[in-house]
Amino acid sequence: MKKLVSIMCALLLIAVAVVGGVHIYNSQAAMSEEESNLVFRKALEEALETEGITAESIAVTIEPVYDLTLEQLGFVYFMYYYDTQGFAIVVNTRGFFEVAEFFMQAPDPFAGLEGQRVYLGLMMYLVYYDGVFTDPDTGIELNDEIVDVLYDYALFSNGNDGFIRFTETIHFTNRTISSHDLTRFFPSYLSNAGCVPLAGANIIGYWTRFMPGLVPGFIPGHYVQGIYMYHQNPAGAQPLINDLRQRMGTNAQGGTTIPGFRSGMTSYINSRGRDVHFITTMQGATLNFAAVQQQIRWGRPLAVFSRGFNIIRIVNDSNSTFYEIWTHAESHAMAGFGYNVITYTMPNGAIRTDRFIHVATGDIGRPRAFFNVNFQTQISQVYSVFVF
Repeated sequence: MKKLVSIMCALLLIAVAVVGGVHIYNSQAAMSEEESNLVFRKALEEALETEGITAESIAVTIEPVYDLTLEQLGFVYFMYYYDTQGFAIVVNTRGFFEVAEFFMQAPDPFAGLEGQRVYLGLMMYLVYYDGVFTDPDTGIELNDEIVDVLYDYALFSNGNDGFIRFTETIHFTNRTISSHDLTRFFPSYLSNAGCVPLAGANIIGYWTRFMPGLVPGFIPGHYVQGIYMYHQNPAGAQPLINDLRQRMGTNAQGGTTIPGFRSGMTSYINSRGRDVHFITTMQGATLNFAAVQQQIRWGRPLAVFSRGFNIIRIVNDSNSTFYEIWTHAESHAMAGFGYNVITYTMPNGAIRTDRFIHVATGDIGRPRAFFNVNFQTQISQVYSVFVF
């Protein structure tokens, strides 16, 4: 099997249909198929040139592929030529289409199962049918706990509208990391009901593990091999979010004030026979990150409010650190469940320290990620939320 194209990015301002010698049948356009086709055709032309195959020899069928939430992620293209089959997967995760996989000689990775084709990422495929995700390679059905783990690693359909993405690689002579999480798999619900009630629901979902009466009948997670894993989208999360939305006075556009957050959370928690304290980690208009660390170590999740924010994936290698960064200019609220401080000694002897809060972002593209408190953001308020 020869992989001819790894990842190609093409920002498409004008949609152009695939024409010429490539024939596409069985089209199902749930998103911009024409833009996807243009990206596929560019990759195909490069592959044909490499393989010495004429376009007239290729027949192509196209089918949709989905993410773990069953939102359409893009398209899979099946190529047939000279008794040979290949496939390509084109996805839209950041507002434009890109080739995620391209194999000129490979069987259908979803073959043998009926249902919706689900693409998780590089060479990871599932099929969804009648409420169950199945691995088409082994035929094994995935339970809810495994699916929840996959949310940390899977691609999601264009969950980054309005984001600007870029990357940074840091090379150093020495690196130290100080981190602490309340739990490895913290609540990270998804909803379009507004970021503030969503952040509040994540915090209440966290405390419900210890105080089941906070949300009657609600099961926030399960233990798996001694590790407590909060569910990604548990039954009862959306009614809780809707309840908080009303109590917080969230407007039709999803806007909520910080006092509205406090009053709504207090109203709900008091209604369940509990009390709540909000402890600020601000010193005037400046975030006191030492206070953030202390509150996390004391077992208290955070409510983070900012004007402009970032979502960051961190990959640490032995001699470098890679940041994949999405920034957004809008105000936002997130729930925080940990911190991460990375201090680098740079090759020139300079010291660089990056401070992060581990957050439930509310963004489908990266539900759990890191928020750099000093990068392209203005912190409005960070409370620890103590329910007792």
